Amino acid sequence: MKIDEQKINIKGPTGNLETQLIKNDKKDIGIIVCHPHPQYGGTMAFPVVRILYKAFGNLGHPSLRFNFRGVGNSDGISGNGAGEREDLISICKFLLNGEFGVKKLVIIGYSFGATIGASVASEFDEIVGYVAISYPFSFIPQFISHAKVNKPKFFIIGDRDDFTTLEVFHNEYKDMPEPKDSKIFPGVDHFWSGSESLLTETIIDWFTQNFK
Repeated sequence: MKIDEQKINIKGPTGNLETQLIKNDKKDIGIIVCHPHPQYGGTMAFPVVRILYKAFGNLGHPSLRFNFRGVGNSDGISGNGAGEREDLISICKFLLNGEFGVKKLVIIGYSFGATIGASVASEFDEIVGYVAISYPFSFIPQFISHAKVNKPKFFIIGDRDDFTTLEVFHNEYKDMPEPKDSKIFPGVDHFWSGSESLLTETIIDWFTQNFK
């Protein structure tokens, strides 16, 4: 199936944000995928981000990935998390502007992207849930309180993650309000190399169960 994919520069707080959008009119839930930490080489080209973005586009959802400020062709410099939250809010407003038929949003974030994605879930009623892959609770704790929303949320981690221990993961997860789900993948570290397809299947299954 040929998908309608476009490169779009979206106006953000510090200039243009580089995005790729799969346009679809089959589903009214849009998907936004947020990439890992810019200071550690994270971009929207990261395999986990790219594969999830494509997978939801192939399912008929408007699907968008983007580079945070200062990454790739996005303008600006690192905003230490607070600025990247503003970037994501701009992306959400863009997808919800009525042009793409998007009425609801699900945010999927990976690592640093999980902290940012989860942190804006309360900013829009139209954000109906989020997925947090390898949320670095120990490494970036400042946005944890923002993630505690009464919306469906799915926390996923590998048992060999070297940014957050399983003990910390369990302690933080238990404090998250319902509705919530979690999944721990054996033998997987923070980078998911070789496990991207299984991760994608798991997320799609959760999404289907929660947003039919």
